[in-house]
Amino acid sequence: MFRPVGAWDGVAGLAEHDAVVKLVDRILVARRANPAADTSAWEREIDERGYRLYGLTKEEINLVEEGAK
Repeated sequence: MFRPVGAWDGVAGLAEHDAVVKLVDRILVARRANPAADTSAWEREIDERGYRLYGLTKEEINLVEEGAK
């Protein structure tokens, strides 16, 4: 099921948006303190939230992840 960019509408959408913003903020703070900081867990969580937001299947996720390599 394709979800438009405005899929973060409503209370649940706002909470999800805020969670992603917090993750991005953590990554930025960590990288400012140490450019070599391992932020991969937070980056992965952002990826997974995006996959859920757009309702991607496992096959679609595999395509995205393989294309990013």
